[in-house]
Amino acid sequence: MIQLVALDFDGTIAARRQPFDKDMVAYIKRWRDIGIQTVVCSGRPYRSLKRELEAFDEELPIISNNGNLIRYKNSAETLFKNVFPKEYLKPICDAMIRRNIHPIFHVDSYEKGYDLVTLFETTEREASYISFYENLYRQLTIDEVLREDVLVIAGYTTPDVYEDLISEDALKKSGLTPHLLKSVDKKLSLFEIIGNSDKWRGLSVFAEKMGIDAADILAFGDDMNDKSMVEHAGIGVAMDSAPEAVKAVSDKICTVSPKEYGAFKLADQIIRKERTDEH
Repeated sequence: MIQLVALDFDGTIAARRQPFDKDMVAYIKRWRDIGIQTVVCSGRPYRSLKRELEAFDEELPIISNNGNLIRYKNSAETLFKNVFPKEYLKPICDAMIRRNIHPIFHVDSYEKGYDLVTLFETTEREASYISFYENLYRQLTIDEVLREDVLVIAGYTTPDVYEDLISEDALKKSGLTPHLLKSVDKKLSLFEIIGNSDKWRGLSVFAEKMGIDAADILAFGDDMNDKSMVEHAGIGVAMDSAPEAVKAVSDKICTVSPKEYGAFKLADQIIRKERTDEH
């Protein structure tokens, strides 16, 4: 019996620049009224998701930074934080820099007013990424970065350079999780290295705290960083735009786009059918 709906944000809840609106709020409140919780599970920083979800005026759990931080929207209470292993930060940064990749660090510096850290002046592509998060970043040295709570390392490169990067011992032997994301840029793709965690770990930690079994989770995602939770949830759903690797591990494909509330409609359909069949 479904007790928790986990929704990725970009490309799942909403298309690019699509606001979180009253119709989405209505779905979540309807599920709540029948005893089903909803959690937003995204690669975005907490602050960005908190802003996007303002239309939902009640409390809501947010799993941000690819499963590395769980914090409530209104109270900002932290339920879980997984910090990137510090012993791997410098070796990975050195490997990136040798390949002319500028590391971008997602950090938990919410109270200090920034969410990203860079080591270098940003390129045009990197500046676009940072501006998406309201330019809330600091340029620091690697020694200063080592004093931060780093959650994720991101960067831009070509797929062939990315494949070369992940062959480094610092990544191969560390248990860290790298993935290359979908990109509209024909030259450069965004990749992330998310430490010894992923969205499924964050989601399963939250579910355990709520007393919910994995079999009772319905999870939706559209990109490689969603693969783990789509694969391990009781019912995993890949959006139609998802890479084939994500679709391959899913139980269902959502063919209706985010603009038409596809994830919400399919989740509602699955929940209603389950309850009808039960009776």
